[in-house]
Amino acid sequence: MSEFSSVRYTPFSCPACGGRMVFDPASQQLKCPYCGALRPFQITRETPNEYDIRFAPPSEDAAWGDETRTVRCGKCAAELVLTGETSLASCPFCGAEAMAASESGSGIAPEGLVPFCLTRVQAQDSLRQWLLGRIFVTGALRKQVAAGRLTGVYLPHWTYVDEAESVYQGKAGRHYETDLPFTVTDRDGKERTETSRQQLTRWEVATGRLSERYDDVMIPGSDRLPTELMNGILPYHMSRLARYTPEYVAGFACEKPDLDVQEGWKQAQGKVDRRMAELAEREILTHADEAKVQQVETSHNSVRYKLVLLPAYLLTFRFRKKVRQVLVNGENGRVAGHAPLSPLRIGFAALLALAALGALVWRFMAQGGSEYMLYDFGRALTAYL
Repeated sequence: MSEFSSVRYTPFSCPACGGRMVFDPASQQLKCPYCGALRPFQITRETPNEYDIRFAPPSEDAAWGDETRTVRCGKCAAELVLTGETSLASCPFCGAEAMAASESGSGIAPEGLVPFCLTRVQAQDSLRQWLLGRIFVTGALRKQVAAGRLTGVYLPHWTYVDEAESVYQGKAGRHYETDLPFTVTDRDGKERTETSRQQLTRWEVATGRLSERYDDVMIPGSDRLPTELMNGILPYHMSRLARYTPEYVAGFACEKPDLDVQEGWKQAQGKVDRRMAELAEREILTHADEAKVQQVETSHNSVRYKLVLLPAYLLTFRFRKKVRQVLVNGENGRVAGHAPLSPLRIGFAALLALAALGALVWRFMAQGGSEYMLYDFGRALTAYL
């Protein structure tokens, strides 16, 4: 899929000390982790290639533009592609240290990506801000944030272009008012007929045709992260999507997709179908008061796809024998994740609240409040008797 051949590697050696350079989100350049030297690289602003959905991509594509190797977690089975000298001390998804070389290849090379814009330090600052309003969060999470145990990972996503055409059938409801009779019974038991103004709906058959073009219908290439967690850090600004070059992933791990392009298209097709049904209902409502969409038949034309990478920092920790995850959007710093509450912190806060209430009552009583309380009690008892 990618234009890079497996033998045309890009040199990543530092011109100052010879060390292996990595991508620096702050400068958007290559940076040497040893001496701090920077080196710009050519950024391709061309639109990433897209491919016809009728032709599945090859299962293996070595055209990453750099030496790659694949590691596999022995616990959650996550596979990650590493380039150059990039290494992982533990699995970013489950925290296990059982990372071993995988027999499978690097898989399909991406066509485009949204580059990391936040450094690890900036992502850690975003996490601290996120924790400020969560005073009852367990100390296990706070310790992980303080230790800065964040892993930068590019998450794979399939994106689809679809030119959808739909024929729909439903009903259009128009409101009207009329006087309807009803029977009432008076105090003497006599019945009489009265009328009241009521709103009714007249239903008519509604049919129509719709056409809509969808760009970048995005489907995660893996279900390893919970949907609500991934949705919590959206959106990414796809206007920043750049053509893939190996410099962008130098120093970062790339998750290998375990959802193939055809399975991803089934999910994307479902999204488009639901959207077309919503558009059909909206169109009926342009000339009616109510709408009922009964049937929508949608054809999908000129469907094309590409594989893109989205940046995220993952923080994984264990709480009560369960793996918890927090995500930071590597482009804009948006945070989402599991923040388990600490029973000890909640209990301590409750004790403080009770102590404060007790102190207020004691002060009130010490300043003569007991006399007022007895006086009010006596007045209430006298009034009752």
